[in-house]
Amino acid sequence: MLESDPRVPADVLTRYGERIMTAVGCSAHVASEVAAHLVDADLHGVYSHGIFRVIQYAERARDGHYDPAGEPVLTSAEGGATLVDGRRGLGIPAFRLATDTAIEAALRDGMAAVGVANVDHTGRLGAFAERAAQRGCLAVMFGGGARKTAPQVAPYGGARGILPTNPFAFGIPGGDRGPVTIDFATSSAAGGKIYAARESGRPLAEGLCIDARGRPTTNPDDYFNGGALLPMAGPKGYGMALMAELLGEAIMGDAMWGGHWICICVEMSRFRAPLAYRAAAEECLAELRNCPPAPGFSRVEIPGEREAQMRADRLVHGVPIPAATLDGMCALGTRLQVDVGELQAAHEIAGA
Repeated sequence: MLESDPRVPADVLTRYGERIMTAVGCSAHVASEVAAHLVDADLHGVYSHGIFRVIQYAERARDGHYDPAGEPVLTSAEGGATLVDGRRGLGIPAFRLATDTAIEAALRDGMAAVGVANVDHTGRLGAFAERAAQRGCLAVMFGGGARKTAPQVAPYGGARGILPTNPFAFGIPGGDRGPVTIDFATSSAAGGKIYAARESGRPLAEGLCIDARGRPTTNPDDYFNGGALLPMAGPKGYGMALMAELLGEAIMGDAMWGGHWICICVEMSRFRAPLAYRAAAEECLAELRNCPPAPGFSRVEIPGEREAQMRADRLVHGVPIPAATLDGMCALGTRLQVDVGELQAAHEIAGA
């Protein structure tokens, strides 16, 4: 995604997403939640998890990779821990339920851990970590366990994909500008970036991917033809991915499928009064912002603050979406017999 790409209003993208997800079999409220989550990712500049994902979601639903009608329920794991069973549906509503459950338990008991299992793609984990941080909690979220169905990432020193991208997210209350959040795949890039590059017709950055013979490549098609992503920071990303994969195995029950996650929340006020912590956090963050920038940088940024500023700008000026991606989205709507007139009009106006 480039800032020069056609800009489409967020509400137009959200309504389009709702129609697509309803057409593939989601209930109205799940379709609404999924669409809002994806557009929110675009607003924050996380294009790899944005509205273009409905193309992938529609393909996966068509091919039976998940059940669009599956909706999460709160239950217990084999060992008695609190667990959200996603019932083979999309993971976005399941992870939101797990986050809200963990927040309420942490506010009551000081800390809580809730598992998530039996889900397909969970969307942008950072959104859930931020949700917890806004309620005064430290949040730690990660998971794996889907290597049999999503062998996307080569282990360090390996030449083929074995592990999923197994992302981690952390959120913590911040200073005067709100929570500090980080969200990253343990691969060199989120899998969604490869899909996004293919949809937009653009090459990958160097160092992200290998082809089926283990050779470096910048062609996204090579990934889909037997290639793999590389681990983030070599052995470090590989080690984190392995930890997440074992965590996924621990949460997996006999009847579970797909990805498996844990959501840990700690109420920060059990350690320090909120106002005192906020003042201390702001002092720390201000020192970092005031650090002289290195050559090639304009300033030092705090994780989460640029995304919040971007969201405010894009709510006013629209979300940049590559023209080729918009064409693909319109084509999907036509195939599913969904009204795409509003999206096409926005596309034409933006491209004029």
